[in-house]
Amino acid sequence: MTAQENISPATLWQQSQGHAPAGGGAPGVTFSVDVEDHLPAGAARRFPAMTRRLLDFMEGHGIAGTFFIEGSAARADPDLVREIARRGHEIGSHSYRHVALDRETPDAFRAGMRDTKRHLEDLVGTAVIGFRAPAFSLVPASRWAVGVLAELGFAYSSSVVPGPALIGGYPGAPRHPFKWAEGVLEIPCPVGRVGRWTVPFQGGMYLRYLPPWRYRWLQAQLGQQANWTYCHPYDIDVDEPFSRLAWCGWTASALLWANRGVTLRRWERLAAHSARPFVERLPEFTSQAGRKKALLF
Repeated sequence: MTAQENISPATLWQQSQGHAPAGGGAPGVTFSVDVEDHLPAGAARRFPAMTRRLLDFMEGHGIAGTFFIEGSAARADPDLVREIARRGHEIGSHSYRHVALDRETPDAFRAGMRDTKRHLEDLVGTAVIGFRAPAFSLVPASRWAVGVLAELGFAYSSSVVPGPALIGGYPGAPRHPFKWAEGVLEIPCPVGRVGRWTVPFQGGMYLRYLPPWRYRWLQAQLGQQANWTYCHPYDIDVDEPFSRLAWCGWTASALLWANRGVTLRRWERLAAHSARPFVERLPEFTSQAGRKKALLF
């Protein structure tokens, strides 16, 4: 039985408030998955099978991670959500639909997130306190979303690429964990620099395309950043037929489709250094945020 099964997420978060251990906390890399159905309506659903393949991989390596589940995916396959929780992983929210926050309105986001949070909690029987924005879209233009998250009871977010980036990007945001003025803890994406761009190299398409020498070079830049990796079910789906995705052009669709066989090979290397889910590392990250100069946005 894991620590997550013994202690609720809400209790872990309460323990982190002023009771974090001194020192660096748990070493290693936290594994996270953004569960979404990226294919258009009417297409055969492929994400449940790929998510279960990721679950099998993690179970085979003794990894407990965090699964951020998009609301419509949860409603399409509630049994999958229950299975993820039953197999020892933290459940977080990946918004109520896969739309960038800067294309949302506060009222629509609030209503959708309230319903989705309640639905996820009903499915797994425990509090959902973690959030990851679609496409790391917590950016200056969507700064308002933090207030909504605080209002709805989210304790932490993992939604910021700290710097100018090709996708998302929050220039000026700290690279280490920090607290927003509303009290929500932010656990930024681990990044490195390639030219003028900030690259979230530990996951997704970046993990698939970076050559090993470049990956090692970026990994050496981690410093005091929170160390975590991420992927989507489609990142390992080598058998999915190519199609242009409705929400991006031909080039982006091709990049998202190709080179998927690399993901699990690179996760194999990271698996030897796995850490616990985000919810179990909140005391460590809160302590780290408190030791740094306060940068509240």
